[in-house]
Amino acid sequence: MSQLTLRMITRLTRLASNHRPARHQLFSTSARRPLMSTTGFTETQLTVREAVAQVCSEFPNTYWQEHDQNEQDPKEFHAAMAKDGWLGIALPESLGGSGLGISEATMMMQTIAESGAGMAGAQSTHANVYATQPLAKFGSTAQLESTIPKIISGQWRVCFGVTEPNAGLDTLRLSTRATKQSDGSYKVTGQKIWITCAQVASKMILLARTTPLEEVRKPSEGLSLFCIDLDRSSPGLELRRIKKMGGRAVDANEVFFDNYSVGADSLIGEEGQGFKIILHGMNAERCLLAGEALGLGYAALGKAATYARERNVFKRPIGQNQGIAHPLAEVYMKLEAAKLATYHAAQLYDSSKTDKTIRQDAVGVACNSAKYLAAEAAFSACERAVLTHGGMGYAVEYDVERYFRECLVPRIAPVSREMILNYISEKILDLPRSY
Repeated sequence: MSQLTLRMITRLTRLASNHRPARHQLFSTSARRPLMSTTGFTETQLTVREAVAQVCSEFPNTYWQEHDQNEQDPKEFHAAMAKDGWLGIALPESLGGSGLGISEATMMMQTIAESGAGMAGAQSTHANVYATQPLAKFGSTAQLESTIPKIISGQWRVCFGVTEPNAGLDTLRLSTRATKQSDGSYKVTGQKIWITCAQVASKMILLARTTPLEEVRKPSEGLSLFCIDLDRSSPGLELRRIKKMGGRAVDANEVFFDNYSVGADSLIGEEGQGFKIILHGMNAERCLLAGEALGLGYAALGKAATYARERNVFKRPIGQNQGIAHPLAEVYMKLEAAKLATYHAAQLYDSSKTDKTIRQDAVGVACNSAKYLAAEAAFSACERAVLTHGGMGYAVEYDVERYFRECLVPRIAPVSREMILNYISEKILDLPRSY
């Protein structure tokens, strides 16, 4: 049994004996019944949920309000998650991880967002989970031994370098080039955009073209994946922070490369196979984003239900009015339905690693569908939470305005709603491709 697993069990035992009452405060609209139904989850998932919730309880809503307003990285939260080993939840035990799956990692991300940390708290850690999946599966022994333990310990943080300003969702036509040199190293030239945590990351999982598009048979060929150092002191690298609407505690960036040198040992897997490799991270990312959206939605719904019970107008709780109660009930059902889709997708992703009868296109459909449904449910919950609070929904101290600003993230990223609908139309309904 790994050290991480032992820490998890030790923490849960301590939580069970000393902190049981706090559980309802984190995940309930009352002391009687948890808001989200936990029926059907495994014991391991519930262990993760309870133990991660205890870590999150050390970071109250005021912490996230201040870091959002000051655009300050939540380094204390990241360090706390690293201290208890959570950054390695889905990484191999042989490298210091827990060896658990995306099902458990999704539960972790949901719990973080649901605690009040929202998308900012989740985004401060989630690249360490999904961006490392391709590395863990296809990286060399030397890459794994030199990189993974430092990521798990929190010494290094990771960002994901795929999106480009001129390609957007058309990933196969990205233009960042990695040109091989005579000594086997590469020179990288190009631009990435919306790169989360690049300001604080030591490593980037970078997708770049190593063979020009006009020289390959299919656009998916000629792309390669690298695990590169982000050395700010080296020439050819520039980071520019983007001012943004929500999740301000974590940075988003434009990253510019101009003949930036990366070593030959930074290549992950085979040259030219980067797109196939990176798909292992993309489906995992969709599951994690779905979990984060769920957490945000349940947090918003909990705030709204509490306010609706406690706020009295015309000598009665506003929640007694069906105009308030029914939309909240509808939101709950949307979240519960999205929850089932999300954990089905995560379980399918995990099972596909050993069950060869599970097709990867089926995994892709499930993960994309889960992300879509969870993002839509979260948006409904956050919008309704603001409206339930009325004027106070606009006030920072009630948190729901922060949740509303952040709930747009899973609707937009890492793939838009419209592209998911295109994907389902084409892959499942066999309709003509529209783009």
